[in-house]
This record gives sequence, structure tokens and C-alpha cells, in this order.
Amino acid sequence: MDTTGEPVAPPVADPRLASTTLAGDFVICEHCGARTDGSSPFCLNCGFRVRTETPELAVEAAPKRRAPAWLWIVGPFFLVIVLLLGIVGIGALGVYHGLQERAQLTRAAAEEHYNRGLTHLEDGEIELAIAEFEFALRLVPDYPAAREKLDEARSKLQNKATPTSEVRSKAVDLLFAQALELYRAEKWDEAVVKLDQVRSIDPDFQPTRVEDMLFTSLCNQASWLVTQERLEEALRYFDRALEIRPGDEDIAKQRRLAALYLTAISYWAADWEKAIAGFTTLYNIAPDYLDTTERLYAAHVSYGDILARSYAWCAAKQQYAAAVRVKFSQEAEDKRISANWLCLTSTPTPVITSTATITQQVVGLPLGKLAFSIYNQKTQTYDVFVVHAEDLRWVKMAANADQPSFRPDGGRLAFRRLNSDAPGLCTKNIEGNDEICIHPSPGAAWPTWSPDGMRIAYVLPDEEAEHEGAWAIYSFNADGSGEEQLVAKGRAPAWGPDGWFAYNGCDDNGENCGIRVLREDMPFPLQLTHSDHDLALSFSPDGKELAYMSDVGRNWNIYVVTIPDGQVRQLTRNEAEDGLPVWSPDGQHIAFISDRDGEWGIYLMNPDGSEQRKILDLGTQLPNWQEETLSWSY
Repeated sequence: MDTTGEPVAPPVADPRLASTTLAGDFVICEHCGARTDGSSPFCLNCGFRVRTETPELAVEAAPKRRAPAWLWIVGPFFLVIVLLLGIVGIGALGVYHGLQERAQLTRAAAEEHYNRGLTHLEDGEIELAIAEFEFALRLVPDYPAAREKLDEARSKLQNKATPTSEVRSKAVDLLFAQALELYRAEKWDEAVVKLDQVRSIDPDFQPTRVEDMLFTSLCNQASWLVTQERLEEALRYFDRALEIRPGDEDIAKQRRLAALYLTAISYWAADWEKAIAGFTTLYNIAPDYLDTTERLYAAHVSYGDILARSYAWCAAKQQYAAAVRVKFSQEAEDKRISANWLCLTSTPTPVITSTATITQQVVGLPLGKLAFSIYNQKTQTYDVFVVHAEDLRWVKMAANADQPSFRPDGGRLAFRRLNSDAPGLCTKNIEGNDEICIHPSPGAAWPTWSPDGMRIAYVLPDEEAEHEGAWAIYSFNADGSGEEQLVAKGRAPAWGPDGWFAYNGCDDNGENCGIRVLREDMPFPLQLTHSDHDLALSFSPDGKELAYMSDVGRNWNIYVVTIPDGQVRQLTRNEAEDGLPVWSPDGQHIAFISDRDGEWGIYLMNPDGSEQRKILDLGTQLPNWQEETLSWSY
């Protein structure tokens, strides 16, 4: 095998070798006279056994010649050129490493079968030799030594006397006994050769049993070759098995998987897009096939690195995000986050200044501060952050927490504690200190502040309801004092200006659900919509409209309903998921989350749905995102 990995034929004896002076041991073939280096017990020219001799001739020292003067002058320049060419050559070899590896494995397998054929030929087992030479040629069609030996074996077979039926019968019995022994020992490759020989001598010898054994041997040998990543050989065994039983769906599938892997790996490091396409197809069918998952992950990361070096940050972000979706790693996630920020801002990579504060530009956040939750894949829970538009920073307010809600003046933040020793509702000063847990119930959720900031409404499971999945909304003093009061039966509460209170509620039977609004001066709530999936309610600053999300179509989108007449307009029409709308404090924008570009982010749009644009990255995972909230305040 040469240094490029391409298949090469075994060396043929050079007729000039006899007149060449050599040093050390060499091998002389008594059959054809060829000389080799003794690395094989067989002559690589004719296949016969060889003996070793030591030549009496010694290499004569050639007279030394003084290098001409001009060579000392131009020599260094030639050396530089050679080094440069070497570097280019090494790069080219690296690019086509996948192809070389396949060629090397195929060539090695062909040589193995070729050597077996030589042994059989020398032992007089001509039929077995023919089978081995034919197999070597199926692996490497341009294998001249195998072709030559195959012709020789066929010639010898033709010259053999035709055996009598008794001799043929004894030969078949012997070959089948050998095949059966190999079959039981699970030596599938050798069993295939013996069974092929049985069929060639006597096709009518126990045809069903021989065919079953041959099919099983072919399939098992193919499967073993797959585990050794010798897929090209495996394909040939699969093909032979399918010739016997063309309708076998499992073997056809295994063959397809091997072919897909071979195609994908052939583009490795040479064309990342095609390698990714190939491994993606294979991953969608059988993600556990060999190292498909690892290969697809590595291909996305490698392609992302190339794009990042070209400053194609948005394209690099997509590759890193795809890698994280295949298999999460913090390294790829960090690369995705950095590339995403550079895509949005064209600024240097974000700098983490502490565990709580990260200095970074937030594109398009026009005013105030925005609270949101980010899923931490390492801890498998949510953390609450607040981003400030004024000084371009975002702050981690609480770990193990979600559902943030600003007090109307923006000075304090309520949120839900998760998976901690003290679950329930808590509030914290916006400066990140003075945390107070005001409701210890682990079922309390969706806190919302009254317009004066004195009370907080929240929901609890309604244990008194006659139907399952019912919720009840309560309110209590924001400092945790006093008794809680029942506000309404429902969920997704939102307290708005002018005393308005909105929620999604149903009748006593759990039917006729939708968004309802009420005030203290109203005897009954007013129903505006008619779906129990109209959620994440947010009042406009003037109290005349409610933004909400709903999946009344095929997926979640953003809507606005007017108060009190109930006129609805749809703001987003996306095949992805859009949800959790919140009005800006000046009423000029609506923020929402979406996974429309393959990963979750916060988007902005005008109140009429125009100019939708991404401003912040939330990561690749947001489990149960419908339960989360955004909050926006001055």
C-alpha cells in the first residue's frame, strides 16, 4: 500500500534485479526466479513458496563527488520550495483522509483473500483457491496478481481429470462436513468459501440446508465487518445475501445503512455540507448506528469552526446549534452563544465579568429592563435574568427559578422558586438582594402585581373543583402578610391598569373557557375569547388591549384582543412556535419568544405585528416553555 492510501498491486519481480548488487538477505523464488525482501512466505510474483539466500555480492561504495558550487547557492531555495510543496501535499492528504482509509481497508482485505488463495492453490485445493481469488478481485478489480493466479487456477481445474460420481460425492461430503464445522464455530467467512464450493460441485446437495447456512453465514459475516467498520466488504456480503433472498427487509435495511455511512464518510473533511447531509439522513433513521451521532456532532462543530474563522457568525451559529441538538456539550454551547451574539451585534465575544453579571450589547431593546428565564442544561432547571437596555448588561437574578414578574415601578421582581428547600413564590430587590419568600406552597405559580404594587395574585390547583386540571386564582399582600383572598377560578392571571384583572377561566363544568376580564364595579366577568389555550396575558399600558398566545391554529401564535368589545387580530403567522407576549412600558413594542430560526430567542415587533426581529438568545432548549413568562418595565 502506498503512502497515499490508494490500492496497489503486490510488487512484480524486476528482471533487472539479477544484475543489481544488493546487501543483506533476500528471497529467491525457485519457480520463477523473482527476488523479494522476504516479508512473505510466498513469492509475490507467482505465489509459490520461496527459500532464503544471502548474496555474496556486496554493495560497492560509489566514489564521492564534490557538489558543484552553484548547488550551494540555489540549494536553499529548492529546499524552501520542496517544504512548501510538502505542506500543501500534507493538507491535501488530510482532506481526503476518509477516502484513503476506505481504500486501505479494502486493499488489506483483498490481500488477505489473495494469500488464502495462494495457500489453497499450493495445497491442490483449486476450487477453494478460485473462490478466494475471485473475492479478492471483487474487492480490488485491478489486482493483477490475483487475476493472474485466478487464470492459473482455472487452467489447472480444466486440466484435471473429471472425477467419478463416487469421488465427487466423497468430495462434497467432506466439504460440507468442513463447512458445518466452520459454521458451528461461527467462522462465517471460511464457512462461506466451503459452502460455495459445495454448491459449485453439486448444486443438488441438500440445497435448502446449504442455502440457509450460506445466507446466515453471509449475513453474520457482513454484520461482523460492520462492527469492524469494514463497510465496503460488508456491502459485498449483504449483496450476496440479497441475491439469495431479495425480499429480506432487515438485510436490505442493514445494507442501506452501511451504504449511507460509506457515502457520508467519503466526504469527511473534504465537503462538510455533504458529510452533514449524509450523516443527518443516517441519524434520522438509526442514530445509534456505529458512531453516527458522534460523527454528525463533530461535523457540525467542524463546519461551524470553519465558518467562524471566516467571520460568518450567523452561519456558524446555526452549525453549533445543530451540534448541540444532536448531542449537548458545554464547549459547543459556548461556541453557539458567542457566535449568536456576534451574529446579532458584530461586537467582540461576550465577556463574563462575574457569575451574576455579563457585559453585552442587546440589539434593539429600546428602553427599560426585560426579565426572562433561561434553561440551564447543566442543572436541568431554569434561572431568571434581567437585561438592562440603558447600560447594556444582563444580570442573573435567581438560580432555580422562573416566571418573573416586575412590580409596576420596576423596583422589585417576583418569581417562582423551583426544586429548592423552600419552593414557592419569592420577591427580590432589583439590585439582586433582600430576597423574601412570601408563599411556601410548591404549587403556587404565575405571580402578577396589582397596579399599586401592594398585592400579588397567583394560581394554585383548585382541589375543590369537580373536574381535573382546574385552577384557582388568589391574591395576598406583597410582603406575605395577611390572608389570601380568592379572586376567580382560572389560570394565567394578569393585573392591568384602571383596576382591570384578566385570566383564562371556564364555567363550573370546565367548559366554555376563554379569556375573561373583570373589575370591582362589575357583577360578572366579561368573556372576550373562547379557548382554554388563550394564555400568557399581558395588558397594554393604556389598558385597552390584551396580548396573548394561543394554539387555536396548528401552532402557537401571538394575538391581541381589545377591551371590552373583544375584537381579535393575529400578529404572528409562523410555522414555528411564537408565544409569551409582553408589552413594552411605553406601549410601542411587544416582546415575545420564538424558535423560528431553530433555537429559542426573544423577538420584538410593533403592536401591529410589523418589523419582527430577534434581540436575544435563550438557548436551544426551553422545556415546558408555555409555562414561562416575560416581564418588561421601566
